[in-house]
Amino acid sequence: MSVQVKLRRDTAANIATFTPAQGEAIVDLTNNRLVVGDGTTVGGTAAAKLSEAGSVKSAAGAVLSLQIAETLLSGLSGASVTATNLIPAGALVVGCAARTVTTITGATSYEVGYGTGGTLSAFGSGLGIAAGSTNEGLIGPNPFYSATSVIVTSAGGSFSAGAVRLSLAYLTLTPATS
Repeated sequence: MSVQVKLRRDTAANIATFTPAQGEAIVDLTNNRLVVGDGTTVGGTAAAKLSEAGSVKSAAGAVLSLQIAETLLSGLSGASVTATNLIPAGALVVGCAARTVTTITGATSYEVGYGTGGTLSAFGSGLGIAAGSTNEGLIGPNPFYSATSVIVTSAGGSFSAGAVRLSLAYLTLTPATS
């Protein structure tokens, strides 16, 4: 027989008006998160949700978040393939890692970068075409004020097949709310 355990639960507004006991766990129904009491902090301490992991929030509501955007570029064909606007506006990019998921044919290597004017290899060049090859692609942090595409460019011939997964690591800063 299973046992159902229910925790105390209330709205964020109501939780903010009392001091939970030390070790008391309360479900915040407004923000869908757990609040833990220490016996002295009014409103307790809110636990971070998974979507907030890697984020730091100031007392005035400013937030610095570490995020990762991923895309799989499959069926590579031609001189280059573009991951449109993979870099979001307002991002402070740390790097773009690449993994060759399916062996690339037609090219002897490839490079990963963004835009034009010498940045086509910003995240790496001479990258391996064999499945399982990887590159960390660290560059920064570099600021991007507008959405920017990441470009995978073939070297030594045009792509005829293969797949590359890109993992873009970046920071975002949200201004204070008050």
